[in-house]
Amino acid sequence: MKKKTKAFTLLSTAVLVGVVGCSNGGSSATPAKTPDSSSSEPFELSLQFHHESQVPENDSRILKMIEEYTNTNINVIGVPSSSNTEKFSVTVASGNFPSAIKAFYEVPVVNAIKSGVFWEIGPYLKDYPNLSAIKPQVYDNLKVQGKIYGIPSVRDLARNTITYRKDWLEKLGLPEPATVDEFYNMLKAFTTQDPDGNGKDDTYGLIESNSLANFDMIAGFFGAPNQWGVEDGKLIPSFQTEAYLEALQFYRKLFDEKIINQDFPITSYENWFKLWDTAKAGAMKQVTTVALHRERGAQKIDPDAKVGMVSLIEGPRGTQIFSESGSNGFFLISKSAVKTEEELKKVLDFFDKLMDEEMSNIFTWGIEGETYAIKDGKAEHTDKEGFSRLMSPYTQLSVGMLTENATPGVLHPLEQLALDMNKENEAVAVANPALTLDSETNTEKGAQLKKIIEDARVRFILGEIDEAAWQAAIDQWKKDGGQQIMDEFTAAYNASNK
Repeated sequence: MKKKTKAFTLLSTAVLVGVVGCSNGGSSATPAKTPDSSSSEPFELSLQFHHESQVPENDSRILKMIEEYTNTNINVIGVPSSSNTEKFSVTVASGNFPSAIKAFYEVPVVNAIKSGVFWEIGPYLKDYPNLSAIKPQVYDNLKVQGKIYGIPSVRDLARNTITYRKDWLEKLGLPEPATVDEFYNMLKAFTTQDPDGNGKDDTYGLIESNSLANFDMIAGFFGAPNQWGVEDGKLIPSFQTEAYLEALQFYRKLFDEKIINQDFPITSYENWFKLWDTAKAGAMKQVTTVALHRERGAQKIDPDAKVGMVSLIEGPRGTQIFSESGSNGFFLISKSAVKTEEELKKVLDFFDKLMDEEMSNIFTWGIEGETYAIKDGKAEHTDKEGFSRLMSPYTQLSVGMLTENATPGVLHPLEQLALDMNKENEAVAVANPALTLDSETNTEKGAQLKKIIEDARVRFILGEIDEAAWQAAIDQWKKDGGQQIMDEFTAAYNASNK
């Protein structure tokens, strides 16, 4: 549900007039009140969230527009992204909380929630039209011990895709792949049939990094579970399944035939992207929303480069894609800073208003007449660099479903394809059943044990170990604590599904 107000256009205009007036030495105009404002005093609110290079400022135009619309006085506490987790832990240890703090589903955050320092918001959501419109699965993926505490920055649940060189595909006369066999044929042709036409054997069908960034999606093509699966009421890791092994065998074939860059074990994530920008790469896994960026990256070398996307590849067990959490962090509301239920409702009202069309437009488009214009009922950026400068400090303040709540935009065909694909993907997305389950052993040893599997996986692809050695690595994982993790996840899963 969207709350629409015409007064916000007046507000934007008033703010702009005020800025111009000040620059000319005149008095600034008083921003118009919106229907959501009242004669009551603005609600005092402190918000802690992370940022990249630009630090959010309390006296910025954007923040003043948000304050005016929501009838609040906001104190922002900016945290560099690189130290966000550390700052969260310091805040918890000090007990000096802001009203709301942006966090991610990490062990320190979950432990803090369990300690009782944040409000449970689930019982209140029904009273807020925008907050209650967020998909239940997104909230489910943020639950701690079955309860909802976080207000999510929503993103699509199934965004992954294979981005490929569409111009190469067309040149070679191949169809967009719909099956695993056709996918292999495309990658093989990109490697061996000189798709860039330079007469050299210098293209890769699929580029890979040392983190095996493509692998999970391809494992999904073969029917492997999303990290964890359920068999006979018990949770098992994906790598223990036959489907996962088949995906590994497929990957070894790609490596043996030099369809994958042979130096992938030492190719950093950063250099993975740089390799694409050499215009020598045929395909890589990406999220749908960056397809246009990938196309422009390849066009720096090859002006004729075109990008396509394909997500739903039929494998031996049907068609599926892995679901993600559906959020990019969430706000938690502190009990020590927000002491009463009345104050809690005011904070929830603030976040609910932050999802209105007027607010969503700010986060999506910026300021009408300055960074975007409305043409035939659709928004279109007129100054993307200006939009980035204006909004980048406040990106992490947004919550809810910006794409759905904001004014529809004039989109590049790849941007429209991304929206369409995300909806199509979600229809067959497979969730991770262990995403929010507790396992003390996994918390203590999970990262260490994961290295056993990751190392064996790379060695298998390189041909250094066989199926028996792969199974031995799984057995070692179980012996060193993996079996305990399976047992604990199983117990938690069965308890949550009673």
